Amino acid sequence: MPDVVIVGAGAAGLAAARRLQDLGVSFVVLEARPRIGGRAFTDTETLGAPVDLGGHWLHSPTLNPLMPLAERYGIRVDRSPGPARLAIDGRLLSGAEAAATETGIADGFARIAAARDDGAVSDLVPVDGLFEAAFLAKQGVPPAESSSIDFARYVWEGDDWPVLDGLGALVARHARSVPVELGTPVTRIAWHGRDHVAVETPRGTVEARAVIVTVPTGVLAGDALRFDPPLPGWKRQAVADLPMGSCNKLSLGLTGNPFGDVAGPVLMTDFGRSVEFLLREDGRDIVTMMVNGAFAKDLAAAGAPAMIDYAVGRLSALFGSAIRSALTGRHVLADWDHDPWAAGCYAVARPGAAAARAVLARPVEDRLFFAGEAVHDRYMGDVHGAHLSGEAAAGDAARAIFGGKAAPHS
Repeated sequence: MPDVVIVGAGAAGLAAARRLQDLGVSFVVLEARPRIGGRAFTDTETLGAPVDLGGHWLHSPTLNPLMPLAERYGIRVDRSPGPARLAIDGRLLSGAEAAATETGIADGFARIAAARDDGAVSDLVPVDGLFEAAFLAKQGVPPAESSSIDFARYVWEGDDWPVLDGLGALVARHARSVPVELGTPVTRIAWHGRDHVAVETPRGTVEARAVIVTVPTGVLAGDALRFDPPLPGWKRQAVADLPMGSCNKLSLGLTGNPFGDVAGPVLMTDFGRSVEFLLREDGRDIVTMMVNGAFAKDLAAAGAPAMIDYAVGRLSALFGSAIRSALTGRHVLADWDHDPWAAGCYAVARPGAAAARAVLARPVEDRLFFAGEAVHDRYMGDVHGAHLSGEAAAGDAARAIFGGKAAPHS
């Protein structure tokens, strides 16, 4: 019988496994998907270059524990990304317009940082135009649905550095030594036994002394994974207070450069919708679109053709019809809203629920431990927040099992 079962092989689960390896604690990692990485996954084949379907940037890079790992493994990171261009309804802003708009966006985020009451962000900041687009790009929900205190706690320092070889590839490289049972969804966790938990899957039941659950709150809120007995009310409330936002991605292959001298990121409000483009990053013939909020969920539900039509239409409005003849016909689509093992992009605290992350992180009877981006109170929504939470949960589980004693496997 292993000491710990880890449910999920995303950034949190893999980090927990690495930590347990270091501690000499035995474990099993069970992953529903046929691959590792969760919402940190790099497609290296479809477009002939790395494309991150989920996380891509190292946020707060001087504080980010994944930055030293990228250096260790020789994974390239762009340390001096250019600023984003701004656009409104299909028109790139001039330098003066962009400067004024950037000042307004910065002022909005400064108001949130100074928040003292845990109301909605929309209570603090006038919501319109590019500020709302920028906020949706960070949260996946509108300001009216986000806790001001929770957002104010987020550590946001320095530029966002793109991982050119793929942030998902970095997560996978660090987990190369971790054994994972793929295609093994956990359907039920029975934790009523005195000294063990039973983790049920279609391939059989695994018993252990503790379990680390790393699945997103969107999955915890659904019916795919059941707990027996049910989770305590305080834990279920924390899950309900941390619903998933929406951010879906589409990458298109190109022949040549239809964008002229414009490169890098473009943030646009498109008649009230939040849209981001990443144009030919690192000189590659690829353009990536990210759509955010409720529109992202609806557009992805309409399927790949609708996503492609929308992207091409918006790019044509910005750069002209040459984009159409530059398309290769190859694409990569990431629809996290309709992925049953994600059910959204990342967890967002409701107004008034700034304490929910700490509650979600709290173990249940020193047998059920929880990790993932949703539980971190400073790097929520980030891959490195999930990574750190996994390490912390592994340490907590080891202490609960062995107390101050060394693990017998070390």
